[in-house]
Amino acid sequence: MSQPTFKDSFTRKYRKGPYSRISPTQPTLSASGKTVLITAGHTGIGFAIASNFAVAGVSHLIIVGRRQNMLGKASEDLSRAHPATKLHIFAASIVDEAAISAVFHKIRQGIAEPDVLVTSAAYFPSSTNVLETPMQQMWASFETNVKGNMHLVQEFLNVTRPSSVSPTNQTPKRDKLILDVSSAATHVLVRKTGIYSASKLAFTRILATAQDEASFLSQYFNLRIHSFHPGIVLTQIGRNNGHNVDTMPWDDVQLPGQFAVWLASPEAEFLKGRFVWANWDVDELLDGKERILKENLLKIGLVGKADWAIALKRNTSKL
Repeated sequence: MSQPTFKDSFTRKYRKGPYSRISPTQPTLSASGKTVLITAGHTGIGFAIASNFAVAGVSHLIIVGRRQNMLGKASEDLSRAHPATKLHIFAASIVDEAAISAVFHKIRQGIAEPDVLVTSAAYFPSSTNVLETPMQQMWASFETNVKGNMHLVQEFLNVTRPSSVSPTNQTPKRDKLILDVSSAATHVLVRKTGIYSASKLAFTRILATAQDEASFLSQYFNLRIHSFHPGIVLTQIGRNNGHNVDTMPWDDVQLPGQFAVWLASPEAEFLKGRFVWANWDVDELLDGKERILKENLLKIGLVGKADWAIALKRNTSKL
C-alpha cells in the first residue's frame, strides 16, 4: 500500500519525530489553565496528544473512549506522569449521541467549560478495494468519522440549543479550538483506503465550512478549527490491518502529539480552516505565512484552474 512521502511535503524539512521547536515545554506553547477533551485519548495518537497537553500544563484533561479497561490504564499512566493535571475519563462511544450529550453535561456541571476538542476517534474498515468493502463497514465509517464527530463538535460549541449561546454562559472572547486528527488520505490517493478516505474528507470539509461560517459566534468566543495529518504512525488500526514495525518507515507517535500542542498555540492561528501535516516544519510554515494567506494555500479543493471564458467560446463556436 502506497503512503504519503516526502515528495508530498509543503516544507523543505520533512519531520518524522519530535523536535525542540514544538516541544510542549516551550513557554510559548503553554496550555496553562486550559481544559482539553480528547476522544480516543487512551491509546495511540490520542494518548500521545493527551500526554503532551499534560506536559504543556493543562488544568483539566478529559479523555473519552469506548473501552473502560484501557481508559483505566491510560488514566493511571497519565496521573503517575503528570500529577498536577486533573484527569477525567468517560466511557462512551462517539456514535452514541445520548451518551456523548450526557458526558458534556457532566463536564460543564462538574469540571469546566472545554477549551479544546481533539477528534482522534476514528473507524477504519478492513483494508480492501472500495467495491469489495462490505456495506456495513462502509456505513460504519461515516457513522463514526462524520456523524459521531460532528455531534461532538456541536456539543463542544454548545450552539444547537436555542438559548445555549449567550453572554450569560459563555466567557466573551475566549478561544475555543477544534483539532481534527485527519489523514493525508483525504487528498492523496492511497489504495484500499477509499471508504476511510472519503469519510475523513467529508468531516474535514465540514469543518472547513464551519470555520468559514463561524462569524456568528464571534460575540461569544473566537473559534479556531485545524485539520491535520498526524504522520504515518503505527497504531492498533495499522496492526489490525497486518502492519508491524518492519512494514514501513513509521513516524514517531510523539510527532503528532507535540504538533497538536503547537497547532493549539497562538502561533498557528493563521492556519485555521486549513489542512496541514504534522511532518511539516513549523518554522517554514511561519516563514510562509504571508504567501499562505495571500494565495489561500493549504485548502482542500480542485487542483488546476479552468479558463471558463475560453472553454465557453470553444464550445459555443461548434453550435
